[in-house]
Amino acid sequence: MHNHIAFLDEWGNNGLDFTKKQVSTHFIVVTLVLPKDKKDEAERIIEAVRKQFFQTGPIKSSKAEDDAKRRRAILSALVEAPFQIFALVVDKRQLTSEGLHYKGSFYKFLHGLADRELYRTFPNLELVADMHGSETFMDGFVKYVQANHIPNLFNQASFGFVNDHGSVLVQAADFIAGTLARCYDETVISDQRQSFIELLRPKLLTLKFWPDVFAPSLVKATLNQTQYNPVLADLSVNLAQDFVHRKLSSRSPQDVDQHTCLSYLLFHFRHIDPTRYISSRELIRHIESRRNATVSLHYFQTKVIAPLRDAGVLIASSTKGYKLPASERDLYDFVNHSNTIIQPLLSRINKCRDQIRLATDGAIDILERTEYDSLRRMID
Repeated sequence: MHNHIAFLDEWGNNGLDFTKKQVSTHFIVVTLVLPKDKKDEAERIIEAVRKQFFQTGPIKSSKAEDDAKRRRAILSALVEAPFQIFALVVDKRQLTSEGLHYKGSFYKFLHGLADRELYRTFPNLELVADMHGSETFMDGFVKYVQANHIPNLFNQASFGFVNDHGSVLVQAADFIAGTLARCYDETVISDQRQSFIELLRPKLLTLKFWPDVFAPSLVKATLNQTQYNPVLADLSVNLAQDFVHRKLSSRSPQDVDQHTCLSYLLFHFRHIDPTRYISSRELIRHIESRRNATVSLHYFQTKVIAPLRDAGVLIASSTKGYKLPASERDLYDFVNHSNTIIQPLLSRINKCRDQIRLATDGAIDILERTEYDSLRRMID
């Protein structure tokens, strides 16, 4: 039984000769993911958006072109629908393989990057994509996805094509892909890209980049040294990316939740605001939207954040939430926040120890066992 359904569309072309005017620098894949029982509600909301802004025609990013005000209004209406966004942004300028100059190989490579993670996260996903190329190519592409990205015969995953005129959810994916193009592609990039990303942020399940390099193009550039230390920022990002890459193939629910949480922290750090803390509630909601299940605060703290830190990932925390550290101030926030927890705990243990020793004339010392040596030294 399919638990989730996803609607996929793309922006860009397969050209790699960047001296030509119409060749995009990036290729963008956008998938709108939602539980199947939310499909009717999503279609109803998006159809209302289509009628309001496009009248009798389909929703098309190209129809908004460079009208940033109109694009923001359409985005604001679209994100009311109950979907989450999985997006892949590929810098084609980094594609150096000769084989990728062929259309079939090019699309297989790009969909391979996107579909692998989608089917890893949603093994029973029903994926619907807009048509591309000839019928022969489409038939071959379906077989390729089934062979490489649908995990096994026991899962009920499927893949199919539709014409975008027949699906308002595919149309919405088209509009969002075109919007992300205006955030990253050099041929259409907009000075309003920050506002577009802000509107999409609550819906972004994953924003994946290839190659995955630190690209602070959307980070505010007015930060002073107390807010942003490039050495610490690079270290935070590199350690986080290393963990994400190491856990990419894991299907363990805890590993997937850690990957989800850290990917969100990375995205926010790199493309929204590296100084802002993200609340536990926001991070938990993001994990819940991906696994479609409730996550407790205790689980989040002990099975997500704690293992990430144990693995060497730098995560600062304060009463305001969590973030990747970008400055010394972030590091001291973490130490100070931890100190407010550690010091009272040590004090309570010491009071308990003193009371027991006093009552038993020193016969019982609850910290005398070997496994408590470090704790005893701290208290003493």
